[in-house]
Amino acid sequence: MWIPGFGRYSAKPGNRVGDDAPGFSLLDQNGAQVSLKEQLGDKPIVLVFYPRASSPICTKQMCSLRDNWATLVQKARVFGVSYDPPAALKVFKQNDKLPFTLLSDPDKKVANAYGVAGLFAAARVSFVIGPDGKIKAVITDIKASDHDQQVLDAL
Repeated sequence: MWIPGFGRYSAKPGNRVGDDAPGFSLLDQNGAQVSLKEQLGDKPIVLVFYPRASSPICTKQMCSLRDNWATLVQKARVFGVSYDPPAALKVFKQNDKLPFTLLSDPDKKVANAYGVAGLFAAARVSFVIGPDGKIKAVITDIKASDHDQQVLDAL
């Protein structure tokens, strides 16, 4: 169910399976710059867009990734992306013991490039990006408590 003000995935040239993934450079939960180009390498990258740090459904979604981290980390590099500022992301990461990097997209540039931007929050959508920088899968029907399996199936 779509909520007004929240993003919805809008497939367009540049954010579809087979397209080159839009490049970006964002601050992580510690205020360090993270760019897609520097992360590309031997493993796929999973970009997990979610509406709000520490909200109930987002917490359930991110904790499903955390709980299957031993398997996920062998297959991919995972990054959570939301509009939240780095300080809120740091609290979310610490409180829920999230083992992956969280990225701050306050100006919605990355969410817009990936077609998931909304007025108040990004859509709950995950992208699998291959080591070659091409989008390999787009997961749009996120099931928060089973998102880890959805990602593994897409890998």
